[in-house]
Amino acid sequence: MRVWPFFNYFFKYLFFSKTRQRLLFIAVTGLFISAFSLVVIQGIMGGLQKSLVARSKSVHGSYLIVFESPTHDSLEDFKNILIKEDAPFFSELETEVMLKYQNYVAPAKIHGLVLGDEKPPFLKDKDFSGLVIGNDLASKLKLPFLDEIQIISPAVTDSLMGEVPRFIFENLSDYVFTELPEVDEFEIWGRVEVVQNLLRQKGVNQIRVFKTLPDSVINKLKEINFSTPFRMRSWEEMNKALVWSLNLETKVMLFLFMSMSLLVAIAITSGLLIFYSKIRRDLMSFWILGMSQEMLLKLCFRFVTILSGITCCLGVVIGILTLKLLDLHGHDLMPDIFVERRFPVEVSVFSILLSLFIPFGVSVIFSFLSYLNFRKENQSFISVVRSVG
Repeated sequence: MRVWPFFNYFFKYLFFSKTRQRLLFIAVTGLFISAFSLVVIQGIMGGLQKSLVARSKSVHGSYLIVFESPTHDSLEDFKNILIKEDAPFFSELETEVMLKYQNYVAPAKIHGLVLGDEKPPFLKDKDFSGLVIGNDLASKLKLPFLDEIQIISPAVTDSLMGEVPRFIFENLSDYVFTELPEVDEFEIWGRVEVVQNLLRQKGVNQIRVFKTLPDSVINKLKEINFSTPFRMRSWEEMNKALVWSLNLETKVMLFLFMSMSLLVAIAITSGLLIFYSKIRRDLMSFWILGMSQEMLLKLCFRFVTILSGITCCLGVVIGILTLKLLDLHGHDLMPDIFVERRFPVEVSVFSILLSLFIPFGVSVIFSFLSYLNFRKENQSFISVVRSVG
């Protein structure tokens, strides 16, 4: 029962006393800001990263089954497994080409789709009577709608008055805008027959899968005995540089906020040393009233620990509420030029725990160092009583 009056005394001394220690009050405020900022930044950055990955997977697929050479054999073994898992997919014949329209030339990657397969959402309702081309690529070529464009394959040549790159002509029938610059500026889609006619080859060389599959299904696909050698690659394997960059971005952000927490911890240490020196005689009064010296010193550390924990929890809660408000009303803040018209928010249990324990852990460590120093300097209250006398 004597513990709560002790905590009540220090709480009032810290926040309401005329002689309150402002440096410690600033340190407590810094803890709140650290926890609040960490959860908000993680939520927004996590949302932006998740949104970018989702847009990329919606175009490139979650998995890519690549055949070493174009195959015209039946793909029923692959398709039956994917249909059973309700995984959207399409097979295609992909190659790199050069596009030419009048005096404009641009490199591109053409995807010849088997229209009998299920098309991804970004290609549904598109007109495949000709080519479906990225909006930025069409703008680069100054290519008008329904006009004819020359498709050149530098890798395949015809022996006509020397080795001449093979080419065909096809009309532009539709545009696509994926909000991914590397796609809108470089890739085009058409019927598989168009690419087969260009390469003079039958069959397809890839299958794109647009759903995350369990490991058991992936192993089944890899174990299929197929006449043409193939390999299965995940989106993460195809985009190692991007995945590494996103992970580095997260680690740098956490490092910066840990550094900020260390600055707050320095303020905590300085504030506690001054705070302890001011309340030394008050602690002696508690000792005279019957509380043991060891208990008094431990209660000082417990009070600072509880105060730090409450402050960090409050910062995390206010941060989560702020993220919810941004998720609901963020579209009113983002200008039209951004791809994301609202703040994408991704709050996970791990990010919440990280936002809570990084500032709290740093605070506890430096508070304990201050406590050890205070305990060393006050090994006996008898000397303090004698100095007062």
